[in-house]
Amino acid sequence: TYNAAVSACEKAGEWQWALQILDDMADTGVAKNGITYNAAISACGKGAEWQPALQLLNDMAVSHLERSTIAYNAAVSACGSCQEWLMALQLLLDMADGRVDKDTITYSAAVSACEGVGEWQ
Repeated sequence: TYNAAVSACEKAGEWQWALQILDDMADTGVAKNGITYNAAISACGKGAEWQPALQLLNDMAVSHLERSTIAYNAAVSACGSCQEWLMALQLLLDMADGRVDKDTITYSAAVSACEGVGEWQ
């Protein structure tokens, strides 16, 4: 399945291939779901590509898909991997605005993003 393929790309850190699969899904009319997006956002994070990760998070909203804690955690982690600590913190605010639950992973990823640039205080 497409979800399995995107998940395999995520595990291998092949973010470009994950995005290509999402494009292929759109071209063939196959609907993307939260699992698809979560894996693709995570793949972008592993590839230190925070901007595509945030675009995917936005695409979820445009597609009327729930942006879950898992999706946000992957996006916060992607920002942290690129030392985009302000964006990571902005995502925490967005989660609060959207009433999305935060968990230990959320806070850990945000702290890591800030810690990497000395902004943890």
